[in-house]
Amino acid sequence: MKKLFLLTFIFLLTFVNSAFAHTHIESSSPGDGEVVKEELKEITLTFGGKLEQGSTFTVQNSGGEQVAVENITIADNQLVGTLSSPLENGQHYVKWDIIGADGHPISGNFSFTVELPVSEAPAEETTQEEQVEKQDDTNEEVQSNVEETDVETTNEEKTEEAGQSNGSSDAMPIIIGVLIVIILVSAFFMLRRKK
Repeated sequence: MKKLFLLTFIFLLTFVNSAFAHTHIESSSPGDGEVVKEELKEITLTFGGKLEQGSTFTVQNSGGEQVAVENITIADNQLVGTLSSPLENGQHYVKWDIIGADGHPISGNFSFTVELPVSEAPAEETTQEEQVEKQDDTNEEVQSNVEETDVETTNEEKTEEAGQSNGSSDAMPIIIGVLIVIILVSAFFMLRRKK
C-alpha cells in the first residue's frame, strides 16, 4: 500500500510538472521590471514548454497606445518580435497569449521601462534661435543700409537741387545785366532816330 501511494504521488508530481511546464514564462528580453537604456530592436519571450502556432504578444506604451511589432516568430519555446520603430521613453507593457503543447491557451503580461539618453534637441532649438537672431540682425543691417542709401540719395538730390538753384541764382545777375544793356541800347537807338 505504501508503494502504491508513493508511485501514485511520483506519477502525479511528474504529470503535473510536465503538464504545467509551459504555463509560465521563464525569461524575457527585456525582463520584467528592467530599465532599458539602449535602443531596443526586438523582444524575446522564453517559455517553459513548446509553443503552438497562434501564440503571440502585443506591446503598449504608458498611454495605452499599441506599439507596432512586426514578424512575430515562434521557435520551439520562444516568441520573438521585431520592433518597427524605436520605443519612446517611459513604461511599456507586454501582453502575451500562447497556446501550449497540450492545446491550452495561456496569457500573461509584464512591463519594462525605456530610459534612452535625451537627444540634444534644446541645443538645436538654441541654434535655431541663434539663426533667427542672426537673420534679424541681417535684416536690420539691410534695413539700415537701405535707409542710409535713401538718406544719401535724398542728400544728393538736395545737393543737385541746391546746385541748380545756385546755378540759376548765379545766372540771374548776368541775365539782368544783359537785359539792362539791351534796354539801354534800344533806348539809345530810339533817341538817335528821333534826332
